[in-house]
Amino acid sequence: MSKKGRYKVGIIGCGAILPRHLEAINECSEDYELVALCDNNKKRLDLNSKEFNVPGFLDYKDMLKEMKGSMNFVSVCTPNSLHYQQAIDSIRSGCHVLVEKPIDFTSRRAFEIVNEAKKHNVESYAVLQVRYNNVVEVLERVVDQKLLGTIRSVSLIQRWQRPHEYFESWRADKEIGGRTLYEVGIHYVDIMQWVFGVPKVIASASFSNKHKHVSFEDTVFAILEFPDGASGSLEVTIASEPSNLECSLSIMGSLGYIKLGGRALDTIEQASFLSESLNRKWDKISRVQKPTIEANSYGLYRGSCPNHSMVYKNIALGEGILLKEAIGSIKFIEEIYKNEIQGP
Repeated sequence: MSKKGRYKVGIIGCGAILPRHLEAINECSEDYELVALCDNNKKRLDLNSKEFNVPGFLDYKDMLKEMKGSMNFVSVCTPNSLHYQQAIDSIRSGCHVLVEKPIDFTSRRAFEIVNEAKKHNVESYAVLQVRYNNVVEVLERVVDQKLLGTIRSVSLIQRWQRPHEYFESWRADKEIGGRTLYEVGIHYVDIMQWVFGVPKVIASASFSNKHKHVSFEDTVFAILEFPDGASGSLEVTIASEPSNLECSLSIMGSLGYIKLGGRALDTIEQASFLSESLNRKWDKISRVQKPTIEANSYGLYRGSCPNHSMVYKNIALGEGILLKEAIGSIKFIEEIYKNEIQGP
């Protein structure tokens, strides 16, 4: 029996990330079929609905009601604060859900989505596509095969640029967009906790160095302690000029070090090990490196590597990023903000 189009997909939200989801559905057309679109901007909705020849809905609840029985998968691609309720309602209508980052601003509500999906016998997935960056796969192999020995230090530096125009939208509202780590840092925070576990946050501090008119920070620092005892640090900023400077993850161990870098954690900048046998193992592992995918471009700024086709493909293979496996990134961010050092 053919699996063609076994997932009938409705997308809530036709904003900047929509093209990546449409490309992924098209690339995985044996398993996915777009059947509906929803957006509260009528002009944008009509344009996309006509182009892709699917019904369009201004209210997602109308989409869930009218498409019931002919839609079984919903991708939630709306502003951040809307994810929770839209995911819950989609699940209750009998649909699997794929939720764009961040799942929610609290791990408690993220767990509620997971539990609701279990109750209704559907799956809930998260879009944390940086996990599919090829260099992250290399890092996983290095750690799994213990080439680094005992991990001593894990440090993230994300120095990105966001123009003032970035905050001429819902992103400037803390209640809708959350804060910098939820909107910009989450993919790389996720890699830290996914590979090394959710760390204890010893202390953190935030600053407004560029976007002073916005009600939350543009720069965050944190001192960390990982479950295995390794120390760590985090620096995330969107105050770099005139463009993204770097996004790097440096790991030092008792037997060597490795640094992932580039502007979107998409290259291996350095790796060195204490013995020839370890270096030979590294040579073998590093051969799995592939050409990197160009990071998302939004005109005035650049984001992370998309990899959305990998997100959809792995769901179809039964190996998708389950939402319950992604809650660690929300817990991590919660702890960073909870442990902020308060200024005068």
